[in-house]
Amino acid sequence: MAEGNRVVETRDRTLDTAPLMMTPTMRKELKALSPIERGGEIAKSGSDLPKPIKRFGQEEWAAVCERIQDAAEYIQEIEASRHQQEMQAQKIFANMQDEIAAANARALAAERMLQDVQHRATNVVKTLEDKLQAAEDRAREAEDWLNRISEAVRSNLNFP
Repeated sequence: MAEGNRVVETRDRTLDTAPLMMTPTMRKELKALSPIERGGEIAKSGSDLPKPIKRFGQEEWAAVCERIQDAAEYIQEIEASRHQQEMQAQKIFANMQDEIAAANARALAAERMLQDVQHRATNVVKTLEDKLQAAEDRAREAEDWLNRISEAVRSNLNFP
């Protein structure tokens, strides 16, 4: 009996049984069912005739079918789990994108507020500088008038 990959038709799709993970029990059963080869020939039991190959009965075929069904169900469970994890990852990614967009919007709003505050502060400083300049001008003018009055009093009243 030649060994090789078998393609098994399941309910939903074709399944290649070669890459399936086999349990130690499955390996033992498979080894027990396959012919033993030595030196490239099938083992001989004292004569030139090959040892008869054990044929599968209904129980063995049923066991093989059950193993195949179990493997297919296991693969479907893994696929469902992978799909669920992928959906969760997509939800997390979408949430992160939303959070990034919200953070960018808050940052933009904060930048606008900062610019507004800077503009108002610049206007307040300019207004205060203008008022200070006007106060300094009035103080100089008042000082000039005081000097004139003082000079007029001295010159008219003969104070030394």
